[in-house]
Amino acid sequence: MTTDCTTSVLRDLLRVYDHRFLALERSQRDRLVEGTRRAIGEEGLSEAVRAGLPAAYRLRAFCIQHGLREELERLIGDEAAGSPAGAVVVGGRVYAMYPYLRGVSRQDVDITAEIGVEHRADAVAWQGQGEVRVRGAARLERVETHRTAVDLVLRERESKAEHRVAAETGEDGFTAVADMTAAGPGRWDLFVAATALGITREARFGTVRGPALKDEPLRRALGDGLTATVYFTKGGHLAVHVRPAPAPPPLRTKIIRRLAR
Repeated sequence: MTTDCTTSVLRDLLRVYDHRFLALERSQRDRLVEGTRRAIGEEGLSEAVRAGLPAAYRLRAFCIQHGLREELERLIGDEAAGSPAGAVVVGGRVYAMYPYLRGVSRQDVDITAEIGVEHRADAVAWQGQGEVRVRGAARLERVETHRTAVDLVLRERESKAEHRVAAETGEDGFTAVADMTAAGPGRWDLFVAATALGITREARFGTVRGPALKDEPLRRALGDGLTATVYFTKGGHLAVHVRPAPAPPPLRTKIIRRLAR
């Protein structure tokens, strides 16, 4: 069996080790674990197969191979409850912490490639002559730290031109102010980048929102013949559309409108 085929089979087997596994009768769990152990083999996962599986599946395989039934059920239970293990950063890599899993290799708990950004948009408003003030929160997933640097990144959808704004951070989150007069025309998608302990991750911003944030478009004339609109895309992401202001109607049209009142 090829590596890709083996990886695919193990993915399918290990995928069911979630809340569904915990709901099975004890005898059903025993049969499933025994069948999975045979598929894994006495030697465990090969390096190639291990590299093709996410950390959650690698850890399940480790527990099953070594007969760690209680640890397996605790691992699954914590994830099902929305309480995954915390993580530490060592040498530029991120490792999940499972104190109850003795003997697990660093490779199996390496989640560097899986770490993302937890983020929330709390407020968006215009200020001054053409500045967008954004308030929210952003941090690396699972990594506990008291210091996280946050940048608000504006990226033009077509040209990929980029403007990066360093945010002010505090206990309640971050505040960033972006000057849209400097950005220029285009559709500017907003991203948030969080950096802690040498690790930086970036994500589109706006899908997770605080309860006070409204989704109505916010328009502002920028001067120099430009107008800008802050809005949420169909996918729920925050963006700013900067474009030429509409031309004023001809004098004849103005007169007709006034007479029609």
